[in-house]
Amino acid sequence: MATLDDLKSETQLTTSVQALVSTTSSEKKFIGNMTLTNTSTSNVEVTFWRIATSSTETTGSSGNSLFTMTIPANDWVKVQKMSGHVLGHSMKLSAVAATTGVINVDISGTTET
Repeated sequence: MATLDDLKSETQLTTSVQALVSTTSSEKKFIGNMTLTNTSTSNVEVTFWRIATSSTETTGSSGNSLFTMTIPANDWVKVQKMSGHVLGHSMKLSAVAATTGVINVDISGTTET
Protein backbone atom coordinates (compact mmCIF):
# COMPACT_ATOMS: atom_id res chain seq x y z
CA MET A 1 0.00 0.00 0.00
CA ALA A 2 1.30 3.48 -0.87
CA THR A 3 0.55 6.46 1.40
CA LEU A 4 1.10 10.14 0.63
CA ASP A 5 3.41 11.36 3.37
CA ASP A 6 5.08 14.41 4.89
CA LEU A 7 8.51 12.79 5.09
CA LYS A 8 10.30 15.68 6.84
CA SER A 9 9.29 19.17 7.99
CA GLU A 10 10.40 21.84 10.44
CA THR A 11 13.94 20.47 10.42
CA GLN A 12 17.10 22.56 10.40
CA LEU A 13 20.34 21.18 9.04
CA THR A 14 23.50 21.32 11.13
CA THR A 15 27.22 20.98 10.45
CA SER A 16 26.94 17.31 11.45
CA VAL A 17 25.53 14.81 8.96
CA GLN A 18 21.96 13.82 9.80
CA ALA A 19 19.56 11.31 8.28
CA LEU A 20 16.51 13.18 6.99
CA VAL A 21 14.48 10.22 5.70
CA SER A 22 15.12 6.52 6.15
CA THR A 23 13.40 3.25 5.32
CA THR A 24 13.07 -0.08 7.06
CA SER A 25 13.67 -3.46 5.46
CA SER A 26 9.95 -3.67 4.61
CA GLU A 27 9.25 -0.25 3.09
CA LYS A 28 10.28 2.07 0.27
CA LYS A 29 9.88 5.85 0.02
CA PHE A 30 9.47 8.02 -3.07
CA ILE A 31 10.70 11.62 -2.88
CA GLY A 32 8.09 13.79 -4.56
CA ASN A 33 9.22 17.28 -3.54
CA MET A 34 11.98 18.82 -1.46
CA THR A 35 12.51 22.47 -0.57
CA LEU A 36 15.36 24.12 1.32
CA THR A 37 15.00 27.58 2.86
CA ASN A 38 18.07 29.61 3.77
CA THR A 39 17.33 32.09 6.58
CA SER A 40 20.92 33.39 6.61
CA THR A 41 22.30 36.54 4.99
CA SER A 42 25.03 34.36 3.41
CA ASN A 43 24.94 31.59 0.81
CA VAL A 44 25.16 28.13 2.41
CA GLU A 45 26.50 24.92 0.85
CA VAL A 46 24.55 21.69 1.48
CA THR A 47 25.70 18.12 0.69
CA PHE A 48 23.34 15.14 0.24
CA TRP A 49 23.73 11.36 0.39
CA ARG A 50 21.34 8.60 -0.76
CA ILE A 51 22.90 5.43 0.65
CA ALA A 52 22.22 2.25 2.63
CA THR A 53 21.37 2.85 6.29
CA SER A 54 24.43 0.82 7.26
CA SER A 55 26.78 3.07 5.24
CA THR A 56 28.73 6.03 6.58
CA GLU A 57 28.50 9.33 4.71
CA THR A 58 31.82 10.38 3.19
CA THR A 59 32.97 13.19 0.89
CA GLY A 60 35.95 13.64 -1.39
CA SER A 61 37.18 11.86 -4.50
CA SER A 62 36.26 8.39 -3.24
CA GLY A 63 33.23 9.57 -1.24
CA ASN A 64 29.63 8.45 -1.59
CA SER A 65 27.81 11.81 -1.66
CA LEU A 66 25.02 12.26 -4.20
CA PHE A 67 25.50 16.00 -4.85
CA THR A 68 26.35 19.37 -3.29
CA MET A 69 24.50 22.61 -3.91
CA THR A 70 24.61 26.21 -2.67
CA ILE A 71 21.41 27.73 -1.30
CA PRO A 72 21.26 31.52 -1.93
CA ALA A 73 21.01 33.88 1.05
CA ASN A 74 17.47 34.70 2.25
CA ASP A 75 15.92 32.45 -0.40
CA TRP A 76 14.43 29.00 -0.89
CA VAL A 77 14.95 26.43 -3.62
CA LYS A 78 13.06 23.42 -4.87
CA VAL A 79 15.63 20.62 -5.02
CA GLN A 80 14.85 19.25 -8.50
CA LYS A 81 17.73 16.75 -8.29
CA MET A 82 15.87 14.83 -5.56
CA SER A 83 12.41 14.74 -7.13
CA GLY A 84 11.64 11.22 -8.29
CA HIS A 85 14.34 9.43 -6.30
CA VAL A 86 13.36 6.26 -4.45
CA LEU A 87 14.79 5.11 -1.15
CA GLY A 88 14.72 1.34 -1.38
CA HIS A 89 14.68 -1.09 1.53
CA SER A 90 17.03 -0.04 4.36
CA MET A 91 18.22 3.22 2.79
CA LYS A 92 18.57 6.81 3.99
CA LEU A 93 18.72 10.33 2.64
CA SER A 94 21.22 12.35 4.67
CA ALA A 95 22.45 15.93 4.52
CA VAL A 96 24.87 18.37 6.09
CA ALA A 97 25.09 22.17 5.86
CA ALA A 98 28.16 24.39 6.04
CA THR A 99 26.35 26.57 8.62
CA THR A 100 24.25 25.28 11.53
CA GLY A 101 20.63 26.27 12.03
CA VAL A 102 19.92 28.34 8.91
CA ILE A 103 18.75 25.75 6.33
CA ASN A 104 15.17 24.52 6.84
CA VAL A 105 14.16 21.26 5.12
CA ASP A 106 10.73 20.13 3.89
CA ILE A 107 10.27 16.82 2.06
CA SER A 108 7.08 15.16 0.86
CA GLY A 109 6.46 11.95 -1.02
CA THR A 110 4.95 8.52 -0.62
CA THR A 111 5.69 5.54 1.60
CA GLU A 112 5.08 2.04 0.27
CA THR A 113 4.75 -0.91 2.63
